[in-house]
Amino acid sequence: MTSVKVAVRVRPLNKREIDLESKFIIQMHGKKTTITNTKMVEEKLEGVSDSTREAMRVKDFTFDFSFWTVDREDTETYCDQEKVYKCLGVDVVDSAYEGYNACVFAYGQTGSGKTYTMMGPHDDVGLIPRICQELFHRMTDETTSYRTEVSYLEIYNEKVRDLLKVTNAHNVVHNLRVREHPKEGPYVQGLSKYIVHSFGEIESLMQKGNSVRTTASTNMNDVSSRSHALFTIVFTQATIKDGIPSEKMSKVHLVDLAGSERATATGATGQRLREGGSINKSLVSLGTVIKQLAEVSEKGLKSAKGHFIPYRDSVLTWLLKDSLGGNSRTIMVTTISPADVNYAETLSALRYANRAKNIINRPTVNEDKNVKIIRELREEIERLKAMVGGDIDSISAPKVKERLHESEARMKVLTEEWSEKWKDIANILKEQGTLALRKEGAGVVLDSALPHLIGIDDDILSTGIMLFHLKEGKTRIGRSDSDPPVDIVIAGEEVEKEHCTIENVNNTVTLYPGEEALCCVNGNIVSEHIKLTQGAVVVLGKTNMFRYNNPVEAAKMKEELKKGNLIKGKANSQFARVLFSGMSISLSRTSLISQSMTDLYRSSENLSGSGWELDSSHREEQEKIEELKCQIKVLEDRYHAEEEERINKQVSMEIELEKKQNQLNKAYKELEKVQTEVLQAHQFDHIPIKLPKGAQIDDLLKNLDVKEKTLIETCRQNSETLHIKMETLRSDNEVHKQSVQAQITLLDDRCRLKDNEIQLLDDELLVKEQAAKEQDKEDQKVIDAEQKQLDKMKKDFEIIFHEQLEENESLKEKFQEIEMEVNQLQSQFDKKESEMKERWKKNVDEIANENHEIEEAWNDLKDQEKEYDECLKSETLTEKERRDIEIEKEQLEEAKSLLKLEEEKVATKERKILDAIEVEMDRWEQYKKEEQNKVDRMKKDVAKEAKSKELDSLSSKIEEMETNISDMVSDLKKQNVVLKEFEKDIDTKKSQFLDEKEDIIREKNDLSSSQCRAVIKLEQEIISINEELNSVEENLSEQLKEIQEERKSLLLLKKSQSMADSGIGDLDEQLQQVEMTDEDQQKIEQKRKELEDLQAAVDRAQEALEEKVRGFDQARDYELDIIELEKDNLQERVRQDRINALVEQEVKRRMFEEKIQREQKRQLERDKEKREREEEIKRLKDAHHREMKQLKARYEKRSGSIGKGISPSLSNPYATVMSADSEGEVPRRKSTGNLSKFEESPKSIIITIPMYRLQCYGSDSHYEYEVKIVIGDDVWSVMRRYSKFREFHMDIKSKIPEINALVFPPKKLFSKTEKVAAERRSQLEFYVNSVIEICSKIPSCCLHSSKNEFLSKQVLCDFNPFFKKGLFENSKYGTG
Repeated sequence: MTSVKVAVRVRPLNKREIDLESKFIIQMHGKKTTITNTKMVEEKLEGVSDSTREAMRVKDFTFDFSFWTVDREDTETYCDQEKVYKCLGVDVVDSAYEGYNACVFAYGQTGSGKTYTMMGPHDDVGLIPRICQELFHRMTDETTSYRTEVSYLEIYNEKVRDLLKVTNAHNVVHNLRVREHPKEGPYVQGLSKYIVHSFGEIESLMQKGNSVRTTASTNMNDVSSRSHALFTIVFTQATIKDGIPSEKMSKVHLVDLAGSERATATGATGQRLREGGSINKSLVSLGTVIKQLAEVSEKGLKSAKGHFIPYRDSVLTWLLKDSLGGNSRTIMVTTISPADVNYAETLSALRYANRAKNIINRPTVNEDKNVKIIRELREEIERLKAMVGGDIDSISAPKVKERLHESEARMKVLTEEWSEKWKDIANILKEQGTLALRKEGAGVVLDSALPHLIGIDDDILSTGIMLFHLKEGKTRIGRSDSDPPVDIVIAGEEVEKEHCTIENVNNTVTLYPGEEALCCVNGNIVSEHIKLTQGAVVVLGKTNMFRYNNPVEAAKMKEELKKGNLIKGKANSQFARVLFSGMSISLSRTSLISQSMTDLYRSSENLSGSGWELDSSHREEQEKIEELKCQIKVLEDRYHAEEEERINKQVSMEIELEKKQNQLNKAYKELEKVQTEVLQAHQFDHIPIKLPKGAQIDDLLKNLDVKEKTLIETCRQNSETLHIKMETLRSDNEVHKQSVQAQITLLDDRCRLKDNEIQLLDDELLVKEQAAKEQDKEDQKVIDAEQKQLDKMKKDFEIIFHEQLEENESLKEKFQEIEMEVNQLQSQFDKKESEMKERWKKNVDEIANENHEIEEAWNDLKDQEKEYDECLKSETLTEKERRDIEIEKEQLEEAKSLLKLEEEKVATKERKILDAIEVEMDRWEQYKKEEQNKVDRMKKDVAKEAKSKELDSLSSKIEEMETNISDMVSDLKKQNVVLKEFEKDIDTKKSQFLDEKEDIIREKNDLSSSQCRAVIKLEQEIISINEELNSVEENLSEQLKEIQEERKSLLLLKKSQSMADSGIGDLDEQLQQVEMTDEDQQKIEQKRKELEDLQAAVDRAQEALEEKVRGFDQARDYELDIIELEKDNLQERVRQDRINALVEQEVKRRMFEEKIQREQKRQLERDKEKREREEEIKRLKDAHHREMKQLKARYEKRSGSIGKGISPSLSNPYATVMSADSEGEVPRRKSTGNLSKFEESPKSIIITIPMYRLQCYGSDSHYEYEVKIVIGDDVWSVMRRYSKFREFHMDIKSKIPEINALVFPPKKLFSKTEKVAAERRSQLEFYVNSVIEICSKIPSCCLHSSKNEFLSKQVLCDFNPFFKKGLFENSKYGTG
């Protein structure tokens, strides 16, 4: 057992305390802390001794540590963060390594330095970072493994929030719940915990939590913590000590409490005030717990058993249950302020700490029970050996020897079992080095880096998961009797000795089935090797099912899935959709781990028991597959049609090409024939033919070159001229722009100068107003003092005057008459003032409405102006649109000027109204003053009649003083008038300066507009120059094209003349030797041109044919790829269909069974409720019958005759007077009602609720039920929602108490769901029928046969409007 260690730390005075000139009241000497009450004067008090007075003024407290953190220059007594850590933090780290729980919490007033002590600033960290750093610094033992887990939470307004959980900053939620484990104690459900491996990681988590912690500013502290922060470290260390595995766990709580505060000191209001209330509430609960624990510790352990500790009064004390009086070593750090203004809070904190040091905790080492038993046995053995001096054989006492041997045997067995178990686990983890365990939410995740198989066991008693790693190389699978032994042993039906082999090569896993071995992958039997993919379901034999997982492949598929929406390329949308669906199918393989083998391998006959839902699901899957097959068939048909069309087009183009080639050959022959004919004609006629020669062609070509150069040079010169013009325009625009910018700068300077002048006027006005306020304040003080003295004198006057009145009855009557006149006058004043206020209110409200409308108009104009400015900034506007916007802006300026005039009119009107009100007020006050003076004069006259010198003296003094006060008040008013005149002059000057400023701004805007117009004009001129440049370039290109064509024809002519290797060449040579006529030459040239055109057409047709052939080939390959891919995807889907359909059907079957069970349970509950109601009604009937029999017997006894009629009484008000003769004439239905309160309900009323429907949308949506009523021939329906049924229930219950026995269908969560509506329909129908049944049996009800022999629609509607049809219920869609 250890007591709570308590330390006190005092900080220096802060700025607030220095400004308040606070005194220092704290002194520290070693472990002693002294506080002095400076408000208690050091003077002797009567009846109080010096020692008692000193004890009241100075109080001493002794703690474990007293830290003086006031003056850094005082090196001897100053305690910095390092010293605080050495005194407190080192013990915490020692406790953690020893296996003890530890806790450090800081308590104190707000702004006293708790967060500084626990967290500290970045350059001088506090206890929490230093403890965490030392915790990792000591991890030096290589034979010990360490595990550190941290969590961070805050308690805000008695609600818990996780500070390390990522949340929306605008939507902070405090909704974690605190639970209590029977062994581990209180914990926070759903709190995130992080495993850290270095101080850097824990520091980043700490900073993350601190950044989102709830803080706020108060008068006491700029960054006040508004919540309690709890930083928890779970530190675990495992090692082998003396041959025994040992594991110790320590939980360290580091708590930074929110400061106690007083609303008057912090100035907290609203949310801050509520936060302060929650903080003080939890701290009061903590103080109560500390007080109770201290009392228990002082009284001893015996009294602790029956003593209640209120841990659950607050969340804070509940979570710190172990730290306060439990299994923990606890340190409390109390931070205090040294200022006398905080004396009460500081004294309270010291008393708090003084109480806490009396708490006794019971810390124990947190270790494994087996290790603890082994250690205790060893200690017992050593103790027994020490008793006999170490020689076991020399033990004479048989009991001691037997006990020693028994202890050794127990220790040996426990040590061996524990060591073997620990070593086995260690070996498994060492061999499976790729395994990793991590916690996720409420579950545990087993991660592996290698490909592996997860076994799905069909044994319902199996509670573990089998995981088989597939390492690099081959993994053999088979039975246990295989020789040599296999790597993975399986058993079951149709399992071979060497069933299969799985080979892993660079994360590519392939399954090789054995001979005659039954192997299924994804529902398909495989006989050859197959590559396994992520999520594949592998069945070996008939009873061994595995799921294959490959972490590397899974990571790749996740990346592909993320990038699935980015699939682009030449593929069309259908191809991309098919490809993406294939990826989705492969990724959506259902996990079968949670399904049992027995359920998964049910036959189709058993599965058919699930009903039509399974058949419909299967039909839907088959329809989807058939639809995909139809799509593939359509694609294939489209491909064949396009292929046939392509072949036909290719054949037709080849035929066309062949025709054009024949035409070309024919044209060559015709040209040759023409040349031959011309040559022969000239040979026979001996006419000389003159052909152009090569030298002439060369001259023509040179002329063309010269012409081309001349055109290019001319175009270049024109382009240079236009470019020079463009540069000139740009430079001129730049100069204009700089000039405008200089003018705008000058205007800005003038605008700033006006702003400075306005500021100077404001400063001058402020100084004047402050001086006037000070003077008014001083004058008002004098007036108040004079008025106070005057009131005193008036009071004395009244006292003396009333004494005189008591002596003189006539004066008293006169004074009473004056008082009555005063009261009447006051009532007239009040009435007149209320009328004036009503009249003024109308005018003031009218002015306020006009001001509001003007303000809205200004806002609309500003929005419109902003919209126009944004439009003008746009570069896509045309010139016309820009001009229209500028015109609208000018109209906007005109509207502004008109609105300004209207504003001035309204302001003038407002001033007139206010002046009129002020004048009327002055007149009214003057009138009131005159009337008051009249009354005062009348009172003075009455006082003079009393002829008292004392009254006369007081009256003269009062008049003199009133004169002085009125003079001072008039002087004060004159000063205010002068100040108002000064303010008016200042406002006039300001308005003048503001007008000048607006003129400057307007001039600046005009300059900016002119600059914009200049830029637009420049852009237009540049556009025209560019258009001119383009036209020049187009003309040049056309002329160059003509020159090129002419050059081409000349070169062709030259080529034809140089042809020597063909007949045409010979003919050309012969033609050149003769002289031809112009007609012959033109004919030859025409033929040659036709030949060239034909050759060009043939070349183009050839190129087009080749291009189309390439396009057809690409399209054919692309369509084939799509068809192949869709076939593969369809096959994959068909393979997956069996497993997916099986799992889906099984899930539906289970849901269906659960639904049936729920319905059966609900039906049983309804039957039980019905039986209980029937029993209750029967009990009431029996009790009523007994009561009636007793009453009847008493009555018969009193009357002595049964034949006489029964008279009505208080106990039976329903009885009627009947004779024996007339009894038989009364209908039986009525006569029986006099003897029993209940009777069978009429069978003519039938009420059903055949249907319900959903009405309205969104938040207004609700279900309405159709209530159908049948009474004889009357049949009608009404639509009623649930709330109407509830109103009906409340109404009937208030009128007929017997209805309380019925249970009305209660409200439910998710009441807008169809499931709840269906359940509620039958419940409401049963309830309404039960109400009618009970009411028809109560004689006082209108449905009883005694009231209405024949029930009708009108009777039922009169009974309750619930059954009455409304105006809008003419159709069944009425709302009711």
